[in-house]
Amino acid sequence: MSLKKRMFRSNMMILFLSLLSLLAVVFLVLILFEDRIERRFFTMGQSKLDTEVLKAVSLVDHAGTDDIETLEQEMEPIGYQTALIREEQIQAGSTDEQMLKLAQALDTEYLQKEQSELFYYRNATVVVKYIPQENACIVSAHFAKVDFLKTSLLHSSRTLLWVLILISAGVVIVLLILSSYFTKRMNRVVMEPLEELVKGAERISQGNLKEDIRYHGEKEFEDLCLTFNSMQKTILADQERRQKTEQSRIDMVTGISHDLRTPLTSIQGYIKGVIDGVADSSERRQLYLKTAYESTEDMNQLLQKLFDFSRLESGQMPFHMVRVDLCEFVNTCIAQRETVLDAEKLQFFFESQEQLPEILLDIQQFGRIFDNLLENSMKYTNVCPVKIQVRVFNTEESVCLEWKDNGPGVPEEKIGRIFDRFYRCDGSRKQKGSGVGLYVVKYIIERHGGCIWAENDSGLKLTLTFPKAEEE
Repeated sequence: MSLKKRMFRSNMMILFLSLLSLLAVVFLVLILFEDRIERRFFTMGQSKLDTEVLKAVSLVDHAGTDDIETLEQEMEPIGYQTALIREEQIQAGSTDEQMLKLAQALDTEYLQKEQSELFYYRNATVVVKYIPQENACIVSAHFAKVDFLKTSLLHSSRTLLWVLILISAGVVIVLLILSSYFTKRMNRVVMEPLEELVKGAERISQGNLKEDIRYHGEKEFEDLCLTFNSMQKTILADQERRQKTEQSRIDMVTGISHDLRTPLTSIQGYIKGVIDGVADSSERRQLYLKTAYESTEDMNQLLQKLFDFSRLESGQMPFHMVRVDLCEFVNTCIAQRETVLDAEKLQFFFESQEQLPEILLDIQQFGRIFDNLLENSMKYTNVCPVKIQVRVFNTEESVCLEWKDNGPGVPEEKIGRIFDRFYRCDGSRKQKGSGVGLYVVKYIIERHGGCIWAENDSGLKLTLTFPKAEEE
């Protein structure tokens, strides 16, 4: 059962037990004060009707409007006041204040004609006879003694007050006991995991992200603590990743400074040689200038890679997809590179299946992939000639490109990181490079909806996958 349902059930139980306790207290008090309450109400009931009421009814029933004085004399001994009332005014008889109020309250519309009626009005027993011919009423009333009524009400009020005090006290005590019990129980359920979470938050604020929260109890709070631990691990992993990225950036800046300094120094040296007259012949000056120009080309390539990397990272590199046959396109790329590269230093071996399905490809970005793979093999193979085997084949879901060189490969402990930003297996930086080439390849492949992975197979083998284009 969920915590929400248990809390609802507990609250309902508190309410039910409170009401049950209230009823029990009321029942107990009623039992204890039953006789006293009964006597008080019986006394009050007796004060409502006078014992001489039957005689009063008989006298009024036989009286007429001319007999008011006689009727008044007969009623006086039994405690009744008599009056003749017409249109809320006393025409004859008693003019007592209580009788005046009774005359104003009397409504003849609801009285029976020429018949005596008996009713109780406030603290008075009233006998009325309505005579329609004269539009008048003969009224006799017995008003209860005020002192007796006050005394009775006073005693009843005191008894009721004590009853209410006892009931209230009982209810408060019971509710306090129940609330104390259930509050302590809920505190154990709710506060314990909250305290653990607070301790965990304090540890995080102090920089301790390696210690998990350990809590076993309610499922909801266990899930909350597990989520908190997961968040803590995510923050820790992000911190470590940021530290690695920052270190990689520092290494990149250091490496770029080193890689730029070499061609820049070369350019300065050859230009100075021309200025100082060291290159004293036209052939020698031409050689110096050519070498300086080649150094500027190296610098330009390095800066272009960094510029492309920056555009990729910021999302400013556009992708324009077209349907192509990967086999034909790769074959064209190989032919173009073979025309400008020395065959004694580089050899391509191309293999492909026939009738491959088309893929969606950005031609310019794929050229960047091809050049980065080629440059990576040329730099780190360390053999001559560099032999690159390229194979294009079809799988159930993708069209794959396999790139394999004849170099020494990559140490197994480093092969999983060669696609990271700014990562270089050559920590000593004997080879020029920015450490972003394979990262850019991976980024472009993923933008195409594919993936790339590396393995050692008598050299470094890279496998690139491209999703098949939907049939038109």
